[in-house]
Amino acid sequence: MLLGMDRARRAFAPARFFENTNYNFRLKKPPAFGEVDALTPNIMAKPFNPSFATLEEMIATVENSYSNSLCFILVEENTRKNCMPHVVAMERLLAVSSSLQNAKIIEIPKGEKYKNLETFSGIIEQLSVNNAGRNSLLINLGGGVICDIGGFVAACYKRGIDFINVPTSLLAMVDAAHGGKTGVDFNNFKNQIGVFAPAEMVVVDVNFLKTLPDDQILSGFAEMIKMALIASDDFWSAIKQADLNKVRSLEPLIIESIQQKLQIVEEDPAEKSIRKILNFGHTFGHAFETFALENSRELLHGYAVAMGMLCELWLSEKMLNFDAAKRQEISEFILSRYPKFQIQTNDFERLFAILLQDKKNSTNKIKPVLLKKIGDAQYDLTCSKELCFGALQAYSTL
Repeated sequence: MLLGMDRARRAFAPARFFENTNYNFRLKKPPAFGEVDALTPNIMAKPFNPSFATLEEMIATVENSYSNSLCFILVEENTRKNCMPHVVAMERLLAVSSSLQNAKIIEIPKGEKYKNLETFSGIIEQLSVNNAGRNSLLINLGGGVICDIGGFVAACYKRGIDFINVPTSLLAMVDAAHGGKTGVDFNNFKNQIGVFAPAEMVVVDVNFLKTLPDDQILSGFAEMIKMALIASDDFWSAIKQADLNKVRSLEPLIIESIQQKLQIVEEDPAEKSIRKILNFGHTFGHAFETFALENSRELLHGYAVAMGMLCELWLSEKMLNFDAAKRQEISEFILSRYPKFQIQTNDFERLFAILLQDKKNSTNKIKPVLLKKIGDAQYDLTCSKELCFGALQAYSTL
């Protein structure tokens, strides 16, 4: 049914190949978009090494590393139905892998509202009653919710068991599955409880994207927009040309998004400094998500991040003199793809109260990530309540 394992930690596999973030392997300076580097196909063609593997080598690694281990596969109802049977490679792996033939499936309900301590406890209970030990393997097959909560479960159960992330949504492929952030929401506040815990491997196969509806593709694409804006003009130009109707054409952009993130994570794995720039759009975006959950309104994470970027671009212009014409260009691009989430002036106080819960804050000061220009993100800036209200007002009148 599933997936391979490389003992090197912090690895990922964009579409049938594997790359780890071994400190001796990773490039220290991100290349310009499109530049030949450690992730390009000419490197992928090389014989097996600790960072890359074919399907057959991956199967052998599973058998060699976990032949005496209990394996568990965490899914939600949609991924169990649509993704487990989708990729032929998974069926082949199940057929030849004795470790995974007997894997136990743990299914949780779909949706962000179930990324909570109750679900976390239920997964722990399933591992416990099925005698999972410290040498067991948990495979997280799904989107961002599955990767977040599954990683947190693995990090906590018996003080830590191995886990693999197999992201099946675009959002998880380019963001949630990588970088070691795990956790659950608490009282509707996003990711309030969690730990940093890197997966043993992240397997990314763009074939899973064929199972997704358009809104899920758009949700993940927002994270790619974010990555382009904090990375470079070249990447932003490439993102603007993306054809979301052609899944395979997204593959180089997905790889670039992952690579850019891993470069930053390697430099600052625990988010003490530079990694904070990955939160561009998320200070306001998470506030919108929490507000939506409180009011039983549907709002996908990527859509919320798109909204958050619009607010934080407005703040970037006001606080860092971000180019007004460029802000207009980016805003029009986002608004042409993401519908408005309606907020009213009388919602601003509640939204500001939610903003105060953001993890990047200190001493009750709002600290969004802002752009001085594309490719130049600034963090640890303090934003006043008046400016926050101004950003919300600017968004509500777009």
